[in-house]
Amino acid sequence: MASLKARVEEVIRSDTLKNGLLEEMLADIEQLTQQRDAARNELEMARDTARTYYQKMVQAESEKSLIKTSMECDRFILVLVDGDSMPFLDEFVSRGAEGGEEAGKHLRAAILEYYKTNTRYHADDRVIIRVYANSHGLSRTYKAAKIIADEAIFDQFMVGFNRSHPLSDYVDAGSHKEAADSKMKANLELFYRNYHCQHIIFGGSADSSYAGFLGPYALPNTLNDRITLLEGPPFPFDFKKVAQGFQQISFKTIFRSTKIQIAPNGTISVTAGVKRPAPDTLSAVRDRPSPRPVTTALTPPTTKLALTTQQPAAPPIVPSPIIYQNQYGQRLDIPLKIDKQYLQYLYDFNSRLCNNYYLKGHCPYGANCEWDHSQVLNQVQLDTFRYKARTSACRNAFCQDPQCPLGHMCPRNGACHIPACKFLPEMHNIDVSQVYEYNTATHERKRVSLPV
Repeated sequence: MASLKARVEEVIRSDTLKNGLLEEMLADIEQLTQQRDAARNELEMARDTARTYYQKMVQAESEKSLIKTSMECDRFILVLVDGDSMPFLDEFVSRGAEGGEEAGKHLRAAILEYYKTNTRYHADDRVIIRVYANSHGLSRTYKAAKIIADEAIFDQFMVGFNRSHPLSDYVDAGSHKEAADSKMKANLELFYRNYHCQHIIFGGSADSSYAGFLGPYALPNTLNDRITLLEGPPFPFDFKKVAQGFQQISFKTIFRSTKIQIAPNGTISVTAGVKRPAPDTLSAVRDRPSPRPVTTALTPPTTKLALTTQQPAAPPIVPSPIIYQNQYGQRLDIPLKIDKQYLQYLYDFNSRLCNNYYLKGHCPYGANCEWDHSQVLNQVQLDTFRYKARTSACRNAFCQDPQCPLGHMCPRNGACHIPACKFLPEMHNIDVSQVYEYNTATHERKRVSLPV
């Protein structure tokens, strides 16, 4: 009986172990089933995600292809020419509309021939040509130089140039100062970042003001392959160094290699590049007796305006340490007695007198200076030239440089309504109720009346 009982107990224990094993197996199966279902769900989600991303990839590739096609379309090269400092050959200008049309076609053909050597060249690239100039001043200069008999011929030249091609424009930038310069610079800044613009040819070789503007575009130890400088008249001294950072080209059969030479009544030879004159509303610092009335004649000045010996030459400039200030230390420009007729002459014929030589008494460039040292000025003409120099603003309202030739007071005499006037806000409506003479050498300061 005991043996049977033991055997029964052994069977019971065996069943217990078997049941436990079955329960454990069922639990494992249930867990694996859950894991399988979870994995199946994740796989399905992954398939959906992959399908979605594949569709997005296909769409992106399609859009990329469209964008690439779009970007490859409308490719162009831009040609910017400062017509004031890059005059066309006399043979074109003198023939009016016919010459203008021929000049435009010759320039376009020369540009295309040059650009074909560029690695960016595509046969369907278009050429946009924009010439900016003070057309009124330039036409007067051409007439004064006896290249054209009438100013209207130059207007016809512009019409002919514009007629040469739908994408060729000769634009009158206006007669205000730096009109063409500002358009040249704004166009280069805009199109240099334009993906469609493959290359820019920049023509303004005779204007040294472009040196500082183009400097940031020059690359260290290599040439900027996106900009080519077009040379007509030689680059000025300070422009030559900047020009070394760019490709250069010249079209001697299209542009003059020298500036226009004007000889007013055969008295002197003046280099005329026709930069933009300053605003016509210039006035002296404070009210004073008006000089003789200004002439409105469009012909070159008479012999008395040419630098003759009717009046004695001004004595040599002796640097003075004296400047004038108001009670707050702001720099004041003393009034000058000027010859308005001679001032008009300086604007009309773009006299390139050297500021350093005539207003400071010494030019550090000497014989290598690009500006004119040859003329003899009497005192009134010297003061008139100084007055003209003051139409360019100094950047320091508290300037203490006694030799600074620039303006420190807006010349519009409290009536300036120009939103972007080049004179600083503090250079407008300056208080001159108290005037002081300041010696920059001894630092002595004493109250005086404003010189007249």
